[in-house]
Amino acid sequence: MKIIYYVTAHGYGHGVRTCAIVNELPPDTEVVFRTVLPESFFREEVRRRFIYAPASFDCGCIQKDGITADIPATLNAYARIAEQNESRFADEVAWCRDQEPSLIASDIVPLAFDVAKACGIPSVAATNFTWYDIYAPYCRDIPGYQPLLAGLREQYASASLLLALDPAMLMDYFPVRAAIGPVARKGTSRRSEIVRHYGIEPGHHIGLLYVGQGGVDGFDAAALERFSGWEFLGVSPIGHAPANCRLIDKADFPYQDLAASADCMIGKLGYSAVAEAMVHGTPMIYLPREDFAEYAALDAAVRTWGGGAALSAEEFLQCTWESALNRCILLPRPAPVHAGGARQAAAYMVNLAGA
Repeated sequence: MKIIYYVTAHGYGHGVRTCAIVNELPPDTEVVFRTVLPESFFREEVRRRFIYAPASFDCGCIQKDGITADIPATLNAYARIAEQNESRFADEVAWCRDQEPSLIASDIVPLAFDVAKACGIPSVAATNFTWYDIYAPYCRDIPGYQPLLAGLREQYASASLLLALDPAMLMDYFPVRAAIGPVARKGTSRRSEIVRHYGIEPGHHIGLLYVGQGGVDGFDAAALERFSGWEFLGVSPIGHAPANCRLIDKADFPYQDLAASADCMIGKLGYSAVAEAMVHGTPMIYLPREDFAEYAALDAAVRTWGGGAALSAEEFLQCTWESALNRCILLPRPAPVHAGGARQAAAYMVNLAGA
């Protein structure tokens, strides 16, 4: 079996869950990643041989910062990319045919499904939302892009199968849907090692902090210093960070082990963060993301699970987290959710490919 996997480069969350699924495929499966996410990322995450074939066919959202989209810039950028995709479509189909794949998978590049259709092979969307869902409210405010939106919907509707990763949006434009459990990396608590490695006071609490590669405008990181009983760990640099905010090298401690070891996770409400909080039973403190339609589904899932503490934008930016942090350490940890989604998704792909 050979799979070409198209992966959007909008953040690393799509890549994280893609790699979790790929790691569950049969050992003899050939995987080709079609993306501009860095090859080094896949080297860190994938436990098998793969081919890296860089190319980009979407743009996700153009961000003002880690949580705020520039809506006009986003629609304008994707309109330009859609035109480019039309002009290079024949070349992409020819390249794909040369690869002789059994299946095309996508998270959530829409062109992938047109390519699969032209090649006469099955295609699968593995996602909890699509760019149609995200752009639809944007186009209500800027209606000149409605034809672009209709084209997106048509592309997604041509997929052979949607693997709807829980918690997922409705996505009822896909003709065939299979519900899949949360897809997340499962880590091991290594708290005592982390405490020793970074010289953390044994009685201090640990918060895993992530606000995206671009940070969040107006975030007063220096105010974290007042939480004297806490240590905040992160894998991305944060400007003006105090002494109790430490940058972690993932080569020392994989992110999923940090998630399993922390008292809470703090940051934006993205799919991979939510899924990994849920599978580890780690409470999550998060800020609103009102211009991204996925947020409502994730927020509802976290509230139903019972492990989330939502902050207002002002509370998050000013680090008025006292109540939320206290809740995380005083209340029992929420029950972990079974992390079987990646294996489920891989089984569906094998079946669809006829392997």
